[in-house]
Amino acid sequence: MQLDHCTVAHLAEVLRQFQPEIIASWRSQAEILLHDRGLDKPTLTDHMPDIVAEIIRDLALGREGSLSAEHTKGSPPVHGVQRFHDGLDVGEVVAEYNFLRVAFINVAEAHSLFLVGEAARIINHRIDEAVRMAVMAFAAQQALIRKDQEAEHLAFVAHDLRTPLNAMSLLIDELKDCMDHNLREDADHVFEILRRNIRRVELLVNRVLKSNTQLVGTGTAFQPECRTFELWPLVQRLILDLGMVSGKSGIDVVNEIPRGLRIFADAGLISQVFQNLLGNAFKYAAHGRVTVSAQDHEGLVTCVVHDNGAGIPLEMLSTVFDKMVTDPDKEGTGLGLAIVKQIIEAHSGAVGVQSIFGHGATFTFTLPAATEE
Repeated sequence: MQLDHCTVAHLAEVLRQFQPEIIASWRSQAEILLHDRGLDKPTLTDHMPDIVAEIIRDLALGREGSLSAEHTKGSPPVHGVQRFHDGLDVGEVVAEYNFLRVAFINVAEAHSLFLVGEAARIINHRIDEAVRMAVMAFAAQQALIRKDQEAEHLAFVAHDLRTPLNAMSLLIDELKDCMDHNLREDADHVFEILRRNIRRVELLVNRVLKSNTQLVGTGTAFQPECRTFELWPLVQRLILDLGMVSGKSGIDVVNEIPRGLRIFADAGLISQVFQNLLGNAFKYAAHGRVTVSAQDHEGLVTCVVHDNGAGIPLEMLSTVFDKMVTDPDKEGTGLGLAIVKQIIEAHSGAVGVQSIFGHGATFTFTLPAATEE
């Protein structure tokens, strides 16, 4: 029977009888999309049957309807947010609802009916409303996460400025002590200008940290730009740059990374990792020893930063890489090791720690080795 030989109300009655077929048709198409994304059946939305029922009700009444209050406040918006976290793009979210249009058409045609005119308008109005709400929720979640990640990245950058600023401040004192008395008097105003500007930057850094260290963003603030480089020179330069910091506490820092060992990673981000791990070790290994080493095994480089300091209490071991976790006995923001974890995971690596309280700590992380050219 063709649509022009029946009423929209009759069409609604026919579709009501075959509602399970509509859902099955939609589900078969949606499962293909989600399978390509590595998502399984339980992740399929459960609000589509309700939308189908409401569309059929609208057809029976012969008018456009609005989504129920439950749907307006819940299902499509919640679905949009969920699909963002599932890793779908906005086009795929729209496609899930468009599959429902196709399902209505397929089932109607299978029973010699054609969705045109008023019936098509009623069906499209309802689906378009669901699409609009799902896409708006998807976009709002995307913007929120991006804002959180940008603010988090700013906090991370501010945190990592503190170590070189401290090194610069100590270097000024060292230079002043090494100068001849007469020269030192002539240069005092220069040193004072340097100290004043360092303090100004430190105040700005602390302000940023105070504003942004409560973040609990999703994902990572880091997007590595990887290249092949030798690891020993990078670590050695960092050890030299932080020599004033380690020297102040009488710490001996040793680079045992094999010469010529190469990795494929973002050099700037890996420098941040070593800087934060060394800075952390310096807090606990006064007058002790910090050793940096690495080894390549089957395409994976395992890096190790070991200190013979005070170690980490057992109750803190499982949370040391969490944001805002700090040692109450040490000054810190709780970001340093969280930065390490995010950077390594952004390189598809893993990070871990072993420690016996009172006997030092060993931090390890993995990175991809450079492939042979």
